[in-house]
Amino acid sequence: MSGDIHSQNSQALVCHVQTLALCLAQLPESARQQLPDIERLRQDMGQRGAMARPIQHDDIAGVILLNVDNIPKASSALLNGRVYSLALHNTLDMTLRHELGHLAITSSNSTYLTQKRLTTFQHEWLADFYLFWSLAKAGQPIELAWQQYHRRNIGIFESVDAMSHWSTPMLTQLLESYSWQALAQFEDFDALIDECYPRLKQYNQDELNEYASLIQRLFGSTMQHNLPHYMFWRRPEMGRFIKPTVEQLMGKTQAHQWLIQQRLAEQILTEDDASHEAGHKL
Repeated sequence: MSGDIHSQNSQALVCHVQTLALCLAQLPESARQQLPDIERLRQDMGQRGAMARPIQHDDIAGVILLNVDNIPKASSALLNGRVYSLALHNTLDMTLRHELGHLAITSSNSTYLTQKRLTTFQHEWLADFYLFWSLAKAGQPIELAWQQYHRRNIGIFESVDAMSHWSTPMLTQLLESYSWQALAQFEDFDALIDECYPRLKQYNQDELNEYASLIQRLFGSTMQHNLPHYMFWRRPEMGRFIKPTVEQLMGKTQAHQWLIQQRLAEQILTEDDASHEAGHKL
């Protein structure tokens, strides 16, 4: 099976890996030559559910490779000694929208996305921005956006290796800045980026590394509970990012208790905390 879906003003060809050769044969020769051979594409795809490959063509934004069998129907992680699971809905549509986001980023005319090479982290949160915008534009419920938000958090609960896809710090800003109705009012993706990008708090690699270290401490197999000051300057913001997901999984009461226990909830600094903070800033 194959089909066309739209990215910005261009089309993307969707190819199922099982019929990849037949599907790619639909491309004009000038477009097909821009892609690796089929075996290399399959290797690059690996165990992923989908992968986007941009193409420079007037009418074709790129190709989306799809393996529906590898798109998860649920997301789970160990939290506070118990495995929690989140059922995922509309997974095929959500996956395609996210991959279209990657193509939209590549073909964007926004100066914010074309001035310098984007990192993997930037590409992923921008693709999730596209996902949110396209869901709102299509009149889909905001619950699907929150599903993606929770999925990104659960991903890092399960493994710190998912940090490159941890778009939550950026999605939090998007959800706090725009209502679902306001997000739908943007005519295209570039219009959204042009307005919101300059106001976003960006995270450099050192900051992301600190979050990764804290995540490993909180959720890793070697986690320790006797270091309450470890990365304490990151804990309140981390708590803000993961609170909605922890509440979704554990319920509000248990989530609140756990967040307090892990010092992930906002609280007044004690004198001891203040001395640690002063030392950190020196």
